[in-house]
Amino acid sequence: MKRLFVPDDVTSPYSGQEKNVRLLQYANASTTENFDAFLTHHALVFILSGVKQINVSHSDFRINAGELFLIPKGEYVMSEYIAGENGFQSLMLFFNQKVARYVVEQLNETIPDVLEETKQKEAIKIIPHNPEIQILFRSLVAYSKENSPFLCEMIRLKFMELIYLLLDGPYRKTIISFLLDAARYENPSISSVLERYLYSSHTIEELSKLSGRSVSSFKREFTQQYGVAPMTWIRKKKLERAAFLLETSDKTIEEVAESSGFISAAHFARLFKEQYSVTPTAYRTKQTNI
Repeated sequence: MKRLFVPDDVTSPYSGQEKNVRLLQYANASTTENFDAFLTHHALVFILSGVKQINVSHSDFRINAGELFLIPKGEYVMSEYIAGENGFQSLMLFFNQKVARYVVEQLNETIPDVLEETKQKEAIKIIPHNPEIQILFRSLVAYSKENSPFLCEMIRLKFMELIYLLLDGPYRKTIISFLLDAARYENPSISSVLERYLYSSHTIEELSKLSGRSVSSFKREFTQQYGVAPMTWIRKKKLERAAFLLETSDKTIEEVAESSGFISAAHFARLFKEQYSVTPTAYRTKQTNI
């Protein structure tokens, strides 16, 4: 399974293009493909053809062709794309907090009462098929392949058109809630990122992205909070978990390595011996005989 930070890992804006709103088209002609992705921007995703099955915050969702779904920045998404008769195709509009705040300010000036119509925060919101929304996204297909000097402005205008279409329809409260959440978004604390991803195989660079910080900021804040460099602290915690599993479970060495967040059993075994002066197998045997 591929692990991506979207859209950062899959879009390369041409020189001078702003990153406030990005357009990305994804197409897969005939196969089913899995992705493990973390969103670095808020996203509006329209399914042109095929089906997308995703898991977000331990909940499963199925999005069909013609449906639009909204996912906030910071969510970790496990996706499966299922090709239909025309393959799988989707269009994604990504936007940052600056754009969300601008839109909320505009709404507050023109229709102030609208911001009182909020809903409970959700990990994902799905909007069923709507002919006007479909027409708008069909018009965006050509833009995803353009290299016009006016592309940024064209995409921004289409983005705003989509927002007003949603505000003028039955899913008004849904888009308002989404925009307000995006405008108020705050980067997660380092401790909350560790609580969620400590026993995964994420690198320090990936954990930095998951926390919304640069690598240098992440390392600096981590050391201030925990009194030691992140790699040292994380490795120690993973090895402690592995030792506990070796003592208390019947998992294989490979399963212990995976459950503790190591990239391979060989890598785990080498680090474990450095820490405990014995191999994982010898450690388990020793603990069993005590």
